[in-house]
Amino acid sequence: MFSELELALTALSRGDFVLIHDSKERENEIDLVVAAQHITPDKVATMRREAGGLICVALSWRLASVYGLPYLTEILRVASSNYPFLRRLIMEETPYGGRPAFSITVNHRGVYTGISDAERSYTISRLAEISALALSDADNAKSRFYSEFSSPGHVHLLVAARNLLEERRGHTELSVFMAERAGVTPVTVLCEMLDSVSHRALGRGGALRYAEERGIPFVEGDMLVQAYRSIGGV
Repeated sequence: MFSELELALTALSRGDFVLIHDSKERENEIDLVVAAQHITPDKVATMRREAGGLICVALSWRLASVYGLPYLTEILRVASSNYPFLRRLIMEETPYGGRPAFSITVNHRGVYTGISDAERSYTISRLAEISALALSDADNAKSRFYSEFSSPGHVHLLVAARNLLEERRGHTELSVFMAERAGVTPVTVLCEMLDSVSHRALGRGGALRYAEERGIPFVEGDMLVQAYRSIGGV
């Protein structure tokens, strides 16, 4: 089991895709994931065409704290003091359990609309570079973040739980944990795998076939939870 995980960690560290299945008890979805520091326009295009879900960027809680990023639910609570009906929209808990990980959306100020593969890739690349800096120089990174990015934009940010898999076991936390173990900046790009025939999430069988055809490691959430426990987590 852990040899499979090591293959996935190696793939992530060298810039290749991995597939992560959270669990049958949760979303029961598979996300196509790559380390943000290795993103390219071609990889964004692959995620858009072959995965088809929402392309998001997950950040560790530590990095989100450097930037002072709130969860979107927190923004809505504050805004509802002036727009009371917004409170009706707040999703305190998802249908599969736990709070949503969504934060703000951003564009890099150097892009035009921000939606093209090239422009989303540039936004994500700069975010990864500044986040690498944040691990050693938080003040400088925070200054660059607010000078280089604007919101709203076309890159959706997700914030991992502070205690990762002890607190939440979504694709956000699973992918950030993998990035940490792989020795890359804990910022990942992820996109749900969809089925163009059923128009639903791609099932595990279809995702495994996709993985085998393209030589992409497939990782189960339970495997990552066990690895997390092995290093003193939950």
